[in-house]
Amino acid sequence: MNRNIIFATSAAVILVAAGSTAYFYADATGVDADAGATEQQSGPPPAVVAVAKAEERELAPHAETPGSVVSTRDSLVAAATSGKIEWVAEIGAEVDEGDVIARIEKSDAELAYSDSGAEVARLKSRAEYLARLYDRFKGLGVEAGESESAMDQMRADRDEARQALRQAEVAHERTAINLQRTEVLAPFAGRVVSQEAQVGEYATPGIGLVRLVDIHRLEVTARAPASLARNISAGDTIRVANGAETKEAIVRAIVPVGDSLSRMLELRLELADADWYIGSAVRVALPAETARRVVAAPRDALVLRADRISVFVVGKDRTARQVDVDLGAAEGEYIEVIGDIKPGDKVVIRGGERLRDGQSVTLSALPEEPSA
Repeated sequence: MNRNIIFATSAAVILVAAGSTAYFYADATGVDADAGATEQQSGPPPAVVAVAKAEERELAPHAETPGSVVSTRDSLVAAATSGKIEWVAEIGAEVDEGDVIARIEKSDAELAYSDSGAEVARLKSRAEYLARLYDRFKGLGVEAGESESAMDQMRADRDEARQALRQAEVAHERTAINLQRTEVLAPFAGRVVSQEAQVGEYATPGIGLVRLVDIHRLEVTARAPASLARNISAGDTIRVANGAETKEAIVRAIVPVGDSLSRMLELRLELADADWYIGSAVRVALPAETARRVVAAPRDALVLRADRISVFVVGKDRTARQVDVDLGAAEGEYIEVIGDIKPGDKVVIRGGERLRDGQSVTLSALPEEPSA
């Protein structure tokens, strides 16, 4: 009998546990079913995206050509007088225009200056004496008893002394200039790149002392075939890339003389507000064709897949429509998109990676107006 009671009690416990489990399981299953039904009815939640407007722009296909950064002022400063070199500016020194960058011993120049000054004083005294002598006899007239030939000789001596004085004054000025040139001055602000002569060496006019380079006024020099050069003109803006950094440079000049071997023309582009190193290699993007009006979108709007390239266009109902496109010319952050896209269409530039065709969206930023 006790055994029967124990079996009955155990059966009751099992039934209660099974009922509780069934109750909670049914309750949980009902909630998931309701959520699944709601999701199937409403679809995925709106995606948060940022958009921009497709624009009509003038773009052209580009071809890259190598170039180099150069300074507009790169000078080998030479000595302009003779003498032993006493001091040369250190490599790397940054100097202003008019600063001393080298010194030449000035003792010989000072002696030459003093000697020429003494010669000027001597000839000045003689010229004044002959002038007074001529004026005295000329004032006496016929009473002096001098013939016309004698008077002509005195006048010639006076004029000759004056010319000799002028020559001496010019020589004195030249020695003064040579004395000033014993201090070699920087012709422009820049940085000393190299010492072409050392202390103790003897300098003669024309021998290089210091190479000075202006590190702030930069240009890009590049060579391009005539087929590319004909598509640009002075004043055009060209993109120049130095590794990961890209800047816009203005075409200053196109040298219309081609190399006889490579048939390439030289281009000079002004590079403003750049701290690139002189001599560094750059890539210059030159238009391969004449620019034309196209529909362009930011590069961030492209959704790249193995078999397709597409763009999501957001309509007035805030739903995203996936449009397959072909790509054309590119410039900067914009690229030509060929497909069912019109200027002014809002294209997704952020959040399109997981977006699906027909999905509703929420804009995180208002689109900007098309740039001119």
